[in-house]
Amino acid sequence: MDDLREVARLFRKTFLSPAGAGSMPLESYLKEIFLDHPWRDADLPSLVYVKPDGVIGGFIGVLPLRLIHNGVPVRAASAGSLMVDQPAENPLAGARLLRSFFSGPQELSISDSANEVSQRMWSKLGGRTAGAYSMEWLRVFRPVGFAVAMAGERGAPRLLRRLALPFDGLATRIGRRLFALVEESDRGVDVDDDELLEALPRLAERYALRPAWDRRSLAWFLSHAAEKERYGGLVRRVIRGRNGAPTGAYLYCVRPRGIGFVLQMLAALGAEEAVVDDLLADARRRGAVAVRGRVQPEFSDVLLRRRAFFLHAASTVVHSRRADLVSVVAGGEALITGLAGESWSRLIGGTSM
Repeated sequence: MDDLREVARLFRKTFLSPAGAGSMPLESYLKEIFLDHPWRDADLPSLVYVKPDGVIGGFIGVLPLRLIHNGVPVRAASAGSLMVDQPAENPLAGARLLRSFFSGPQELSISDSANEVSQRMWSKLGGRTAGAYSMEWLRVFRPVGFAVAMAGERGAPRLLRRLALPFDGLATRIGRRLFALVEESDRGVDVDDDELLEALPRLAERYALRPAWDRRSLAWFLSHAAEKERYGGLVRRVIRGRNGAPTGAYLYCVRPRGIGFVLQMLAALGAEEAVVDDLLADARRRGAVAVRGRVQPEFSDVLLRRRAFFLHAASTVVHSRRADLVSVVAGGEALITGLAGESWSRLIGGTSM
């Protein structure tokens, strides 16, 4: 792609502030994720809209996906970065980019970061919103600290953080039933990337539609997920059964007095409760005031019982000519978010440049 500088300029302008990509310049990072992706497919390029004056006025970032549906490979693609410069002057640019993307060779098109405008465009062009994957969950441990952490993202003074501690103790005693954990689970163990690389593909086998991860590709996604400085350090934990086999795993970013950001939770059938309980207890032990993540249908029930709030997040949308693929997503039998989606990217939670 020879247009990286212009695309980076448009990216910054669209999102109002410099996009985070860890320690890398944005242009270099865009090259890495779009041109050096381990699943790069020359037939699934990112697309630009060029205005009559020759200037790039729109962009849709396309990331190849290798999925497996009931044991059969599926060629798929994710299109999360859709942006148009001066959309009032170029009202059809976004739809043209999206239509061109849909006309590609992929069997399934996905985005788990569609805003309201993008979601409407997908729908008008035959896409469907996957409601079960379009929510975010939030579990608060320390209500005052949570409020301060939210305000801190908008520049609240550090003094508020110190004042939050005694008030959190009072609020927790008053609302003990609301904010206390069911149990202080400690069934999981911290692991390194090698152990996680072994556990995640095995746990993903329960899904009818899932990523075709191998060690190289999964290690690449994990390396990006580890650089979300705004959210804290990356924690990797695995829960094992009596025979030593993994029954659950999760990874999330956390820092003291911050809001933990969950990238992925996986569990064997029947182990969902153990995974959620261990995650919540671990986040609280590490000093998080709350923890949040994208809803996965198989965890919804236990999260509700653990008093998590559900909020609408960006929409997950899908488009396919294959009814069986759309049906498996609609039925909540797919693994298509987190490391399998778009949130592994350093553009989400990386430091600004």
